[in-house]
Order: sequence, then structure tokens, then C-alpha cells
Amino acid sequence: MGKPAILLVDDQKSIIDLEKSFLKGADLQIITASTGSEALQSIIKERPEVVFLDLMLPGMNGDAVCNFVKNREELKDTAVIILTAKDDQNSLQRCFKCGCDAYVTKPITRDEFLDKIKFVLDEKGIYLNWS
Repeated sequence: MGKPAILLVDDQKSIIDLEKSFLKGADLQIITASTGSEALQSIIKERPEVVFLDLMLPGMNGDAVCNFVKNREELKDTAVIILTAKDDQNSLQRCFKCGCDAYVTKPITRDEFLDKIKFVLDEKGIYLNWS
């Protein structure tokens, strides 16, 4: 098996850059997308172990992407972590209604980001060395 893959999806390049900086030293393949439709294409083609997905995206929102993934037999084991700037009840319900494995609210910290990724990878039996 090659390196586990993680897909980072956000329409703000600064967020993607921040997330990539959090993953320095991790033995992962990092894939990025900036829209929901790009994310779906990458998920289908690359089959990442984890998708770190912004809730609010142009075109297709993160919860729609997550719902699609979790309702496809061949993709349902893909771990989806949703990132949202809103911590209101409606946004959090959207996160869980679509079947996400975890969520994180912005602003995001390195520790929280890595904890969520480690959690979902551990659940899949994938243990990484982090430098």
C-alpha cells in the first residue's frame, strides 16, 4: 500500500495552505480541490482515506459532497471531516445529517486539525509517523 491520501477541500487558498503546513512531516499524499465538484472528481479518482471538507463551497456544498460519498457503497468508508466557520445548531446539524465522521469549526488550530485526522485514521487502522 502506498502513502495514505488526504484530500483538502476549501475555496480559500489560504486555508488550504494553512492545512498543508499543519501536515508537514506527515507521511501522506496530499491532494487539494477548491470546489465541491472538484472534490467529488478527486474522491472518485484518487480514493483518499480522509477528506477534510469545507462546508460552504461554490456550487456544491460540503454536506452535499459528504452525502454523496457516504451513500455510495464503494466510497462510504472514506472518512469525511467537515470544516465550518459557523458553530450554530443548523450548521452542526448539516454536518452530521450528511454522515460526516467529524467536524471542526474555524478558526482551526494545528492541534485540533491533527487530532481529527489522527482520530479518523486510527479508526481505519492507519497509524502514521509524524515528525
